Amino acid sequence: MAALALLAVTYAVFLPAAWLRTELRGAEPTAATFHGGACLLGGCTVTYPLAGEQVTAGLPVGTRAGDHAEGDTVYVRSAPGEPERAVLAADTGRGTVAALLAVPVGATLLALLAAAVHVLRDRRPEGPHRPPDLGDFMS
Repeated sequence: MAALALLAVTYAVFLPAAWLRTELRGAEPTAATFHGGACLLGGCTVTYPLAGEQVTAGLPVGTRAGDHAEGDTVYVRSAPGEPERAVLAADTGRGTVAALLAVPVGATLLALLAAAVHVLRDRRPEGPHRPPDLGDFMS
């Protein structure tokens, strides 16, 4: 049961992250200031100007920001009308989206393999069932 819950969480986290990157692929890149954190887990942010105001946006799960330090200038793409939904412009490529989608697909394959091993291990051997020979007990 815990494996199914973990699988559901994996889909709930990685599919929206991949979809956001695909959705924002065509948005215009904007220069932003990077603020560190646990980027891979969705804990880093960026600040960028929009219509004369500073907008702070959290970057999604799976953001690859290993080369960026606090205060670096990065380019982001944001959703029109939803400036708090932003991704690093470099993270909108097909490779990043494919890598994000590979996580739940791989988890599903592992779960199916584990289920198949469990079923096969608990299966009784097939073949005719013969009762024990009474001669074995009489001697």
